[in-house]
Amino acid sequence: MIVGFIGFGDVASTISENLIRNGCEIVSSSIGRSLKTKKLIEKLKVKDLNNFKEVAKNCDILISANTPSKAISIGKKYGSITDNILLDLNNISPTSTKKIGNMVGGNFVDGAIIGKISSNSSIIILSGEKAEKIAILNDYGLNIKIISDKLGDASKLKMLRSIYTKGVSTLLIESFEIAEQMDLEKELLNILTISEGDNFKDSSKSRIENSIKHSRRKYEEVEEIIDFLDEFENVNIELIESMKYTYNKLY
Repeated sequence: MIVGFIGFGDVASTISENLIRNGCEIVSSSIGRSLKTKKLIEKLKVKDLNNFKEVAKNCDILISANTPSKAISIGKKYGSITDNILLDLNNISPTSTKKIGNMVGGNFVDGAIIGKISSNSSIIILSGEKAEKIAILNDYGLNIKIISDKLGDASKLKMLRSIYTKGVSTLLIESFEIAEQMDLEKELLNILTISEGDNFKDSSKSRIENSIKHSRRKYEEVEEIIDFLDEFENVNIELIESMKYTYNKLY
C-alpha cells in the first residue's frame, strides 16, 4: 500500500508515522517546501519525489492535508491526475467538498479528523461512494469510521463540531483577556477549575496554545463555517463572526 500526501505538516507526518509503523509506504515532495517539512520527510524516511504531480501518479491513495484555502485548488490540480482515490482531510465546508467532488468525480472521498491527531482516541470519519477503499487503512494502524456513502456528510459533521470547539475556545480566550486587564487572570482560572473539573487547567492551556499556534488556519476554517451556515435560517451568525475576529486578532 502506497499513500501519497499533498502537504506534509503535523497532520500528514503524524498519520504517516502510524502508517509506516504498520507496513505502509509513504510518498510526498519537499520541493519548494519549508525546512521543517524537509526535516519531517527525512526523519520519517518518506520517499521524496520531484513534485506533487509525481506523488499523485505514484500512490494508491492520495491525501490532501493542507489548509482550507488551498483545498479546492489542490483537488482541481491533483485530483484529476491520480488514477486512484483522493481523500481530503482539510477543514472545509460541504460546499467546498462538493466543488472538489464535481472536479474529481467518483474517486473523491470526504474526510475529517475528530480529536487530536496525535491522540490514540482520535478517529477519521469518511463519507463518499469509495470510502471503503480508504477504510482499508484500518489494516495499517489508522482508526477510520465510514459515516455514509453520501459525499459531504463528513464535512457537515466536521463543521458542526468546529462550531462547538471554536466557540468554546473563543469564549475562553476572550474571558481570560478581560480577566487579564482586571488583574484577575489567576483567580478566574482557579474558580473555573472548581466548576469545570480538575483537568480544566490543562485543557484550557492546550486550547489557548493551539489557537495561537494555528490561528491563521483556524481563521480560514471559520470562513468555511460561515460558508456552511449560509444556507440555514435563524442562525446566530454574529457569534461565528466573533470567532473569526478572535482568530484574526491572534495572528
